[in-house]
Amino acid sequence: MARTPHERRSVAFALLVLTGFVWGVGSAPPGPAVPGPPPEPPSPTAVAAIEQGRPAGYPIGGIDISSHDHRKFTVHWPTEVAAGSQFVYVKATEGLSYVNPHFAADYVAARAAGRYVGAYVYARPDKGDPVGQAEHFLRHARFTRDARTLVPFVDLEWPYAGVKAGPCYDLSPEQMRAWIAAFIGRIEREIGRKPMIYTNTYWWNPCTGNDTSYGDYPLDIANYTKGPPKLPAGWTTFALWQYAPGNPDQAHSHDRDVVNGGPAGLRALAWP
Repeated sequence: MARTPHERRSVAFALLVLTGFVWGVGSAPPGPAVPGPPPEPPSPTAVAAIEQGRPAGYPIGGIDISSHDHRKFTVHWPTEVAAGSQFVYVKATEGLSYVNPHFAADYVAARAAGRYVGAYVYARPDKGDPVGQAEHFLRHARFTRDARTLVPFVDLEWPYAGVKAGPCYDLSPEQMRAWIAAFIGRIEREIGRKPMIYTNTYWWNPCTGNDTSYGDYPLDIANYTKGPPKLPAGWTTFALWQYAPGNPDQAHSHDRDVVNGGPAGLRALAWP
């Protein structure tokens, strides 16, 4: 995931989508709807690059996005749909107070584009209070038990630039294990299902002391190599593989993922 905290479709787009939902469930509008400008068509170059960039044997792709995906460009949903990006994870919160200002609009836009959608939280062990951080996330995650909502994922990785903490947030492996257990446990109790863990082997193993406790939790493994990723202690397989990092200075460049197990693997991350 991001080396920075993850974070438009423009606000106008989000408002159009939301307005469309209101008209759909309300009585007839007082006058004829005024159509907006047609969406920009998919970029054939970007579509080809996305399709060709997926690791061999993993045809089901998706993206995860945060506020940084709005730094210069927005997510171009027609291109993502044309390229077969079937799922989207959107960063919701970080720490005890931060909420991604683009979360609601991106979440609505991804649903309107017919994608599987889920929320994720960027964990901050340096800020303590794992239960408080988990509850802050749960208040904003828009989690629902339906067949198109993905299980939330917890982003556990190195601090990004600007976080004044060491690689393991200045916690010992024992302290880190206790923090993760409290954080993940609170989310699991709320949703009634094991959340997915996003991590990298070279962070997880040293920072948790090779903790094997989470091998039966779905894993989103970050690994930017051509071959199959090396898995952290405890896991024998992965659910998602983030195979490419995004570059917010380039159009159509987002963190890109593939799902293990094809369509069935993707459905397994949703309800029922």
